[in-house]
Amino acid sequence: MIQEVFLETDWDEVDQARAARDQRAGQLQAQGFTCSCATLYRATDGRKVFLVEAESPEEQQETERQSSARRTPSRKPRPRDRENQKIEYR
Repeated sequence: MIQEVFLETDWDEVDQARAARDQRAGQLQAQGFTCSCATLYRATDGRKVFLVEAESPEEQQETERQSSARRTPSRKPRPRDRENQKIEYR
């Protein structure tokens, strides 16, 4: 997985940082990566952070295979059969 960050403070204008992120996402998509973009905010000063995450088709298929292999059917616990339960008092 590729993760790249474009900080608002590294550019003269906020729109330039966002455009750089979008351009990079376009480049990665042209290379066959699946991309997602997000706008985050720094906790320290509230400035914008533009994020692009890219995953190759092979990585995406492997991730999907692993997540489907981990899934198990849900089982509801059966209530105890009180008629067959023996209690001994002494």
